[in-house]
Amino acid sequence: MRVTLEGFFRLSPIESKDQLNDKIESLRNDYAKLKKRQKEASSIQLRKECELIEWKNDFSISLSKLNEAFMTSLQSHHQQAQQKLAEHIQTHFKSSEKSEVWIRQGLAQNNSETCQFCGQRLSNEAKSLLDVYRQSFDTAYENHDKHIQQALEKSKAELLKDRTHPLKIIIATNTSVIMSYPELSEDNQLFRSLQEQIMALETQLSEDYLKWEQLISSLNNEVESLIIQKLASSHKAIDALQCNSLLEVETAITEKVAQYNKLIADINLIYHSFKASLVDATIDRRLIEIERDGKLEKRKLQRIQLSEQCTNYLDFDEKVKKLKVEIPSLEEQLATEQSQFMENYFDRLNKFFRLFGSHDFQLEKGLDTRGHKPIYYLKVKLHEHDIPDKNLDCVFSESDRRSLALSVFWAALDGLSKDEKKKCIVVLDDPVTSFDNHRISMVHQEIVKLSEDVRQVILLSHFEEGVTRFLNTYRNNKTVKLLSIERNGSTSELKVTEIEQFIKTAHEKVAHNIFCFINKNTNSHNAGDLRVFLENEINLRFAQQLAGIDERNLADRINRLKEIGGISEETASLIHDWRETLNPTHHKWINSDIEDQRHTASQFMEFVYNRLIPK
Repeated sequence: MRVTLEGFFRLSPIESKDQLNDKIESLRNDYAKLKKRQKEASSIQLRKECELIEWKNDFSISLSKLNEAFMTSLQSHHQQAQQKLAEHIQTHFKSSEKSEVWIRQGLAQNNSETCQFCGQRLSNEAKSLLDVYRQSFDTAYENHDKHIQQALEKSKAELLKDRTHPLKIIIATNTSVIMSYPELSEDNQLFRSLQEQIMALETQLSEDYLKWEQLISSLNNEVESLIIQKLASSHKAIDALQCNSLLEVETAITEKVAQYNKLIADINLIYHSFKASLVDATIDRRLIEIERDGKLEKRKLQRIQLSEQCTNYLDFDEKVKKLKVEIPSLEEQLATEQSQFMENYFDRLNKFFRLFGSHDFQLEKGLDTRGHKPIYYLKVKLHEHDIPDKNLDCVFSESDRRSLALSVFWAALDGLSKDEKKKCIVVLDDPVTSFDNHRISMVHQEIVKLSEDVRQVILLSHFEEGVTRFLNTYRNNKTVKLLSIERNGSTSELKVTEIEQFIKTAHEKVAHNIFCFINKNTNSHNAGDLRVFLENEINLRFAQQLAGIDERNLADRINRLKEIGGISEETASLIHDWRETLNPTHHKWINSDIEDQRHTASQFMEFVYNRLIPK
């Protein structure tokens, strides 16, 4: 049953929370019991039933067929030839066993003219004997021989086939099926009685099977011997096979199988009756009723639990109805305020965009009213010409794009009240990276102005040159603190960095490191620092004299300085001496102990600052 929100509000339960909870719990218990009963019934319906067994008591029939083959003989019109053959065998063969087989094989290989063993021509007497043989073993004999072989082979297979194994499989399966009905074993007296009778009968059948299998095993050898005897002279009858013990066991098994099948049929009837008793359509109906009643009671309980929220909702609903009348005027007022805000915002945006170096652009707001709500977007003009959105990438340089992004942020900050700004901490991440040089100073100036209005400005940067430029300008007249991230083993840490040390040039830092080494503030130094320091000092100190000199090699520049009169011959010689001493391919001086190295570095710096002078 579908319940609407209005229908939920209209519910007015007369029961208390405890009474409803008791009802719900009672329904839940009833539902669980019915589901359990239903589940068990479904499972029982799927259980298997027992199978009847089939004992093919055809042993006596197969035995009769085999004995019929044993006792079958060939009556031929060649009786006289057969008599002569018998006399010949009696006279000339040591043993008559297999003699006829040997003679038949010989006839098949002889051509009636020569002996198949020695190749000599046959005498008339020998040919006459062969004629007697052929008359005895004519086509009728061969057909009879084939018939006897086939009959013996088929009868033997039928007689000795496995008759007990299929029965054992079905009986074992039935035993498992009977054990799968524990409910009947517990409650049904007739079922238990049938179960006991079946178990007793299974034991008797097992004993009969064992006797049968033992007798069959013995019979196999006897049958093989008689078949060999019969095949040796297939046209002669031999005595019939006697199997009285097996016939008795066959009769016993046949009787017990009939009893077993009767018991199985009775037990299957009990299964049918038991399963039919579990089919109850009222269970499904009752389950549906309980689900429906449970949902209703839960809704009542929820209505009580959400009474306060429902009251609030109804109050809000009343207010919504009133607002629907007021909204049109409020929307109009909002549109006016939005328009004023956007105008002011774009004024600020243009101010900072021009301030940050993009003088040729004019930013205006665009309005898209195609959807549910108005959408404001940015329109760009260059020298009073509208720029399509798709062409902005072509018109804006990298600096323009970064300047626009920074201007958007700055326009938002500028729109805050003084009190809001005083509470702000502003974080800027590399704001002047990729900026043209003429834009950097204005951004730095705005950062300083902003720091006076907000609580704190944090500037993050990888741009060392930009940071140095900012510090050189404002370190002396503004409160600036410099922190750097330094590696510390496998991690990093923030450290306060000395500003004066940070803003030094690379040349100044090398000089500082050399003096620290000379003054024993440190025991380590870079082996190439002195050589690089010498070359940089020459380039700086003699920049005027070196103007127009293209020599890249230090030795060549020294010689050119001497040639143009920039330095004396003595100074040039001393410079060459230091150049060779500090040459990276030699560095002989660093092989001495550390005090000698300090002395060498001290002498070098004394030369640089006192004797490396123009002529």
